[in-house]
Amino acid sequence: NSDSILVADTVSVSMDDNEVSYNLPSALQIAYVFKKSGASFVPSLLNDKASTNKYNTSNYKRAVNFGIYSADLAYCLFNKKYQDSKEYLKACKDMGASLGLNSAFESDNMAQRFDKNISNEDSVIKIVSSVQLKTDVMFEQNKQKHITVIAFTGAWTESMYIALEVYAKDKNKKVLASLLEQLLLSETVIKALKSHQTSEAEMPTLILAVENINTQFNAIAAVKLAIEKDEEMDFNLISVTDGELKTISESVKSLRTNMIN
Repeated sequence: NSDSILVADTVSVSMDDNEVSYNLPSALQIAYVFKKSGASFVPSLLNDKASTNKYNTSNYKRAVNFGIYSADLAYCLFNKKYQDSKEYLKACKDMGASLGLNSAFESDNMAQRFDKNISNEDSVIKIVSSVQLKTDVMFEQNKQKHITVIAFTGAWTESMYIALEVYAKDKNKKVLASLLEQLLLSETVIKALKSHQTSEAEMPTLILAVENINTQFNAIAAVKLAIEKDEEMDFNLISVTDGELKTISESVKSLRTNMIN
């Protein structure tokens, strides 16, 4: 089942740069959390897979959209939309090519294996998670660790954007709990981005945008109270007002809009 595959194959990348260590999950792990919480599939939320050429303007744009497409791919996979998955895998491959990742996508006849197993959820998830691990290793070897971090920030933003929109539509409490739990990652994302803040010109703006989301998350009354009391947060019980959620939703949406345009 998918549980064991994800535990086996998606090892969080722990990096030590100037003594800064952080664990980031993969786009697949985040998508899996939302799928388990019952998030519905809304295809109109995905980034246009035909836009890959548009992002060949800077390393930052390539990396952040590589992350966005990874999140879209994972969202399609866990919703058993295999034809869409195939097209998003191609979008990831196209973005990856401009980042020097060709060999990660071309190894082990990945595309053929994906086609052959296209209706077998466990197999395609295995194939995609092995590609994700390879890309992380390649970034590491090419001294491009910052690209991994930017790509993850793109994937995280896209996942939050999709989940917020899906929650607004369905009002599914379990999706909200997963959403809050994933928003908690903003601390780690900021830490990871800050350890590479001089790598690309866009970094300071990106850090500010994620800090803004983090501040809004911490300002949710129930979250604020838990932080003040130093209590473990139970996201199934935390109440969030529509206003608090709308603020976060607008910040996430505007960050995502800047990334994809």
